[in-house]
Amino acid sequence: MQIIQATLWLYATAFKRALECVAKNWVVSFAPAAYSVGLTVVLSLVAPLGSIVGGILFSLASQACVSSGLYLVKNMIETGKANFNDFLNGFTVYILELITIAFILWIPLRVLESALAGQPNGALIVRLIQLALYILLNAVPELIYQTRTSGIELISASYNFIVENWIEWLIPNLLLIVGGYFLLHLISPLLFALPGFVQLFLYAFIAGLLLTYVMTFRGFLFAGLHGTTRRSRIYRYKARAD
Repeated sequence: MQIIQATLWLYATAFKRALECVAKNWVVSFAPAAYSVGLTVVLSLVAPLGSIVGGILFSLASQACVSSGLYLVKNMIETGKANFNDFLNGFTVYILELITIAFILWIPLRVLESALAGQPNGALIVRLIQLALYILLNAVPELIYQTRTSGIELISASYNFIVENWIEWLIPNLLLIVGGYFLLHLISPLLFALPGFVQLFLYAFIAGLLLTYVMTFRGFLFAGLHGTTRRSRIYRYKARAD
């Protein structure tokens, strides 16, 4: 019973801190839309270069956008604020770590897809393996910007974190994803009566706001879970309650 109370307290704390943080930095919600526009421009520029060269350049641009997003979340969590300079400077901060982990995973997945291409249910097996990797490596973004872990160590560190905290970590993340999905579907019909540009603007802002909140909540939750045990969290909960 105490571990449930301690976990709920941890969720409530992360929920409140993320809400306060996003309220102060709501402008960050436009960043995902900016990344989408930028990647669309990049895609139009690199498409004539072919699938190999163009694909590599587009992947680099995508990883740079992820790096910028993680840097914004990092500053929001650590200092309570993020600005346009963080948006610009963030494109290079974590790009090496992101490229490294993407390359490490890309090779075995490609080999696996080729090996199972002609096998019955081969595509299903690949999807199940991708799902397992998504679960086991779910904490990689937070490990990148909250710890000094890098390279292949990110895989083992994320695996260890998920194994130790799979209930505390995966349940709220799943609920947030499902809740955000249904919320967007509920909001979409309400925007139909508005002009097309206004619809697109509001939808992009709301989607960006939800994504920003989810990533900020994850950051605060990770900070509360990483390097702790269930026993130590119970102790912290009792100390706060007292």
